Amino acid sequence: MATNITIPDFNFAAFYYADILESLMRYKRIYVPELTEELDEEPFIQFLRAVALVGHLNNTLLDLVANESTLGTAKLADTVREMFKLIDYDLSPATPSQVDIVYELSKVFVANYVLIPENSQSSTKRDGDNPIITFESLEELEIESTDKFSYVYALEDTTYTNYTGEANTTPGSTWSPWATPSSKDCIYWGHKQVMWNKLSAYLNTPSSSIEGVFEFYDGEWRKTNPSSVTVTGGGSSLYFDLTSYLGTQNRQGTLVRIQLNESSTYEDVYVTYTGSENVATTGLLGQSDPSTEIEDYSVGSDWTILDDVEDGTLDFTQDGDVDYTLPHTITKNWVKTTINGLEAFWLRYRIIIATAPTSPIFINTRMDEGKQYVIRLVTQGLTHTDEPIGSSTGLPNQRFSISKENFIINSETVYVDDEVWTRVDNFLGSKPNDKHYAIELTTNDRAVIVFGDAVTGKIPPLGVGNIDVTFRYGVQDNGNVGANTVTIDKSGLTFINKLWNPRQATGWSEAQGASESSLEKAKIEGPATLRIKDVAISASDVETLSLLYTDSSGAKPFSRAFAFEEGYGPKTIELVVVAKGGGTASSAQLENLQIYFNGDKYSYPPIESHIVANQQVITTNYIQKVIDLDLTIYGNDISETVVLNSLQSIIQPEALKEDGITWEWNFGVSITVSRIIHEVFSTNNSITKVVVNSPSSDVTLQTRELPILGEVTITIIES
Repeated sequence: MATNITIPDFNFAAFYYADILESLMRYKRIYVPELTEELDEEPFIQFLRAVALVGHLNNTLLDLVANESTLGTAKLADTVREMFKLIDYDLSPATPSQVDIVYELSKVFVANYVLIPENSQSSTKRDGDNPIITFESLEELEIESTDKFSYVYALEDTTYTNYTGEANTTPGSTWSPWATPSSKDCIYWGHKQVMWNKLSAYLNTPSSSIEGVFEFYDGEWRKTNPSSVTVTGGGSSLYFDLTSYLGTQNRQGTLVRIQLNESSTYEDVYVTYTGSENVATTGLLGQSDPSTEIEDYSVGSDWTILDDVEDGTLDFTQDGDVDYTLPHTITKNWVKTTINGLEAFWLRYRIIIATAPTSPIFINTRMDEGKQYVIRLVTQGLTHTDEPIGSSTGLPNQRFSISKENFIINSETVYVDDEVWTRVDNFLGSKPNDKHYAIELTTNDRAVIVFGDAVTGKIPPLGVGNIDVTFRYGVQDNGNVGANTVTIDKSGLTFINKLWNPRQATGWSEAQGASESSLEKAKIEGPATLRIKDVAISASDVETLSLLYTDSSGAKPFSRAFAFEEGYGPKTIELVVVAKGGGTASSAQLENLQIYFNGDKYSYPPIESHIVANQQVITTNYIQKVIDLDLTIYGNDISETVVLNSLQSIIQPEALKEDGITWEWNFGVSITVSRIIHEVFSTNNSITKVVVNSPSSDVTLQTRELPILGEVTITIIES
C-alpha cells in the first residue's frame, strides 16, 4: 500500500456530484491501486459516493445562498417576496379572469324580482383533464318589470319626444313619432336591464315612402379601414369610399368617425350615397401631405345594424314583428348607452330614405313577445367565510391565517365584533384607535390578517370567536376560457333557460413567482413601483399604472398598455389596453379603468384621480389585426396540429420572446414572413421547406394594432 499520501489538489468546492465522484475515483486509482473492484456494491465505492453526495449537497446549498442573496439571481419566490418587503411591494397572487355571461329568461316579469343573487355561480363543463373554471356574480341583479319598455323616445331633427306611456299602453292613446319624417330621424326603445330579440308593433295608421334600418349600440367607433381614399377639393379634402364598412346598399345619414391612425385625429361626418357607393368627405385630418393608404385610416360608427333582421312590419307599413339575432357574439356587443339623459339597452330605427313620407301612427309597441336576456360581468373564483377566523387575545400584533390557499387580492372583508374594519397597506399612517388591518401573503398565496399594536393601529378587543373574514380564492388555474364555454348554471337559478359567454374570458394571470418567467417579470415590476406609487405624472406612468391596476373584484384585467398624448385632442391621453388572455376588455372594464385615472368627484364617496397632470385619460381596446395564413410545408411526419398550436402561441398579442419577458410584437411593428417560416421550421426537424402563400409579404401593424391568428390553411407534402 502506498505510504506517501498527499492531499488531492483538485477544488472540491467547484464540483458537483459527478465531478467530485470522478475526482475521488481517480484519487483511489492512483493512491489505492490494489483496490481494483469498483462495483456499486463495494463498501469503499459506496463510501466514496457518499462523500461525493455530501460535497454536492454542500456546494448546491452554497450556490443557493449565493443566488438568493441578490434580487437579480434569486430563484425562489419566497426569497423575492421577503426582499420586496423592503420596498413595500408584495408578489401578486393569481388574478381572476372576468367574462360577460348572457342569461336567457324563461318568463316575462311584471314586478321587481331578484333574478341573480349575489355570488351565483356558473362554470365550464368538465373537459378531459382540464379543470372546471367557476365564476361568480359578485353583485345581485334585481330586475324591474320586463313586460314594458323603460323608455320610448322619438328623435325628429334634434328634438326628443317622450312616448313611453303611449307606447306601453294597451289599448291606449295613439302616437306618431314624427310630424315630417326625414333622413336621420329615429325611434328609440330602451330597457334599463333587459335585452330582447323581438319588437312587436301595432299600428293605427301605416307609414309610407320610408326606408330605414334597425341598429344597436356597441360604442366601438373603429370598425375597419375604408375601401379607398382620394384627395379632392383642390387638395383640401379627403374623399372616402366606405363600401368595405357599409356595403353597397344605401346607408346615407349614418354618422361615422374617420380617424387618422397615427395621430388619432378624427372627424365625425354623415355618409352620403352616390347610387352605388356609401361615401364621406373630411378635411385633411391635420396632414400637410395627406396619405391615401387605406391602412392609415379607421372608419366606423358607435351604432351597428342588427344582423338577420326579419322586418315583418315592412318599415311600419303594417302590424308585425321585427325579429333579429341578439347582438352578442365574439365580435358584437350590445352595451348600454345614454339617450336624452337616460341609460338603457337601446334599440333604434333610423330613417335612411324618406320621399314624400307619411309617419306611422302607433297603437303600441311591445318587447315581451320574443325572448329576453340579461348580461352580467362575472368573476372567476369562489367566496368563502371563515366564521370565525379566530379570537382576539387583546395583545398587540395579532396574526390570523385564512383557511384557504390561492387568495384573491382585495377580495376580503374583515369583521371585528361584527364591525367592518379597514385594510391598509401598512400601519405607518395608522393612529392608535384606527380600526385597521393589513394583509401579508405567505407560501401558496395564503393570506395572513395582521392587526396593530395600539400605537399604530387599534388592537381588536378581547373576545371569543369575534373575528370573521369573508374572502375569495381559487384562481390558480387559467381562467381565460374561450367563448361559449361557460354554460353550466351551478346555482340552479330560477327563471333562467340557459346561459353562455358570447366572448372569451380575460384578465387571468398566474401568481407572480408561480413560474420562472413570472418571477423574472416581478423582479422588473417591483422596483418600478418605487418610481410610480399611485399617481401618474407622464404617459409612460399611465401605462405602468394600468398594468398594476386592481379592480374591486381583485382582478388585474390588463396585460399590456400603450398611451398616446392628445389622442383625443388637447389635454387627453388615449390609453390603448390589451386584456389578459389577449382579448379585448369589456366596456365595464374600460370604464372602471378610466374612472380610476380621472376620478369621480360626484360619486359617494368621491373617487380620487391617479394622474397629476390636468389631462383626461380615455381608455380604448387595442385593434385586433387578423392574420390569415396559407402554408405549404414539405417534410416527413409533420403534425398539422403541432404546427397550428405553435402558430397560435406566437401570433397573438401576449406572445413573448425566448427570454420570457420581452413582447414578441410591439404596437406598429411588422409581422414578417420570415418569422412565420422560422416558427414552422422549429416544430419539426424533418421539415425541408416552408412556403407562405398568404400573406405574400410582411404585414405592417398600425399604431394601435396587435396580431391575432385568423384562418389557417396548411398543406403538407411528404418529401
